[in-house]
Amino acid sequence: MESEREFGPSDESNALWIGPAVAPRPTMTATLKRPLPPDFPLPKQETERLLIERLQNSKNEEDYFRWLLFVVAFYRGIEKVDSARALLQLFLETSKEPEQKAHCHLALGQIATDEQHIETALNHFATALRFNPVKAKVGYVLHNNVSYCLNQLGRYRDAEQHCRMAIEIDSRRASAYRNLGISLEGQQSIVAAVWALVEAVKLDSTDDRAREILKRLIAEHPFLTIQCPWIEEGFAPSNPELQSGFAI
Repeated sequence: MESEREFGPSDESNALWIGPAVAPRPTMTATLKRPLPPDFPLPKQETERLLIERLQNSKNEEDYFRWLLFVVAFYRGIEKVDSARALLQLFLETSKEPEQKAHCHLALGQIATDEQHIETALNHFATALRFNPVKAKVGYVLHNNVSYCLNQLGRYRDAEQHCRMAIEIDSRRASAYRNLGISLEGQQSIVAAVWALVEAVKLDSTDDRAREILKRLIAEHPFLTIQCPWIEEGFAPSNPELQSGFAI
């Protein structure tokens, strides 16, 4: 599956696209043209043609990897995920760099999440974690994406563990708290779930999904308004309608 751009259908999956914010500058260095995957379709758009040309003419492995992430992001944006997947799979067959392999499995997991192939996505995210990525940002996203998938599969206890690992890496981001709330609710720990969801909203006041879950939990468990008076923090300040509807 983080509005930074989250990998997956939404930031609930924490599917933050970790790629270059800006395309690498073209180089004039003479290079050997790099192969494309078998049966790779010929580019039809001018932008696509230029990107593939830059990818094939990359001056070294690091340059190629930067362009690869940029091209994959482009293909995901125009919904040509088969082309993105083929490029990532080809790179995995040739790369010896663990960090880059982790990145590729992360991207493949994002694509699978977009397609609602949750088991496949989980396998990719778990594989990426086995490469022990160094970057904290990547580790956070992987643990949080694993928790999202596990929640989707009803494996709430396992999901909770990965949420907590993500929070341990970076406690300033909302998505892992939201996924933690979902996993705790799945384990019938309602008060703890409410706490996690309120934390998500406090960290990201635009997180209306966490608010919607809180709203449902209050409707299902009216005692929460008395037992957890701090729950009102989950309804301020982003959505005045919800806030006025839950003046506790």
